[in-house]
Amino acid sequence: MIIAAALTAIIACNAPAVHDGDTLRCGAERVRLFGVDAPEVRRGKTPAEPLAYETRDELIRLTRGRVGCRFVDRDRYGRFVGRCWSDASPDINAALIRSGLATEYRRYSKGAYATAEDEARRAGRGAWRRP
Repeated sequence: MIIAAALTAIIACNAPAVHDGDTLRCGAERVRLFGVDAPEVRRGKTPAEPLAYETRDELIRLTRGRVGCRFVDRDRYGRFVGRCWSDASPDINAALIRSGLATEYRRYSKGAYATAEDEARRAGRGAWRRP
């Protein structure tokens, strides 16, 4: 029964703190967005990757107001990995990928967001922007 409960776990909060383009804090829980690979922000002496802060700002925009996340897994750092929604978007994960600022993390998502990434690529959004 504990496993079944974990698989259906949902957390919710108002205006979570955003760490970077694919991680937020909802109450005491750190949440990693399932299937999203966002550029890394600056860490120590390691410079930020291109579009890292734009991606973080987009996640902040998408998480204003009420946010909910459905449990998918725990990552190696113990973070809650989830599919999230908010007042601004019914699918925050897909919205970030569709913006072109993040890509699908296919190693884990197995193509769940392929359509969103294809849409960003075809439209030339974010990292897919044409010179």
